[in-house]
Amino acid sequence: MKIKLQWILFFLIIVLLTIYSVEPEEIKSSPIQLQQYKTIYFLTGKPDTKIQLSFKVQLINKLDLYFAYTQLMMWDVLEPSAPFRDLNYNPDLFYRIFIKKESNRWVDIGIFEHESNGRDGVNSRGWNRAYALFHSTQKIGEHKILWSIKSWFPYSYKNSNPDLPKYRGLWEFQVTVSNMLQSFWGENELNLRLYPGGNYYLNPIAGGQELLFISKTKMTTFAPNFLVGFFHGYGENLIDYNRDRFGIRAGLSF
Repeated sequence: MKIKLQWILFFLIIVLLTIYSVEPEEIKSSPIQLQQYKTIYFLTGKPDTKIQLSFKVQLINKLDLYFAYTQLMMWDVLEPSAPFRDLNYNPDLFYRIFIKKESNRWVDIGIFEHESNGRDGVNSRGWNRAYALFHSTQKIGEHKILWSIKSWFPYSYKNSNPDLPKYRGLWEFQVTVSNMLQSFWGENELNLRLYPGGNYYLNPIAGGQELLFISKTKMTTFAPNFLVGFFHGYGENLIDYNRDRFGIRAGLSF
């Protein structure tokens, strides 16, 4: 499947404007308020191009019940037909319980999370999860630290990928430190994400590790951020979940 780069960029711009360009008075009157969920980015490098789109929406006013959707795309853009080698679909329904709103501490109860690549036969990959995620924000000097830990119970995976937890584990830890490094452009964030693997699903070396450095420009309101990403380990995407991969990529984040 050959899709020109400009169409991908056009779609990313539409998502960006949808999330960020709505005025406050329009947000109050809008029945649906899209919010960014995970990092939205377009990264190219080795071994392939990696694109992620993600949003969440509150389903009921005054009730912290959310539907979220994330799509991860692995694109072999340098191949003759420029195919998308793997597309991962990740819908998520969760309820958020605030512990302290003023300090951004909450627990997300994952009622149902599904992840699959939409294929059949030997290339079919998929699983479901119920989870609990704890998130906290702290400030140390000039640095803001956001961290979360997510633990899940996997099910409905044994037919297509029975050893998936061996490579994706049973928990995931993330920490983001703001302005940790000096940046020419302005503010920046350093994000570390890791999850375990191994026979007992708990070894952090046998899973995956991802490091993202985001440099935020102050040029204009809608200017994208610059991002450099490193990945090592297993489970970066579903089709390659049991392959040890190393990725180094750079691109834009929104």
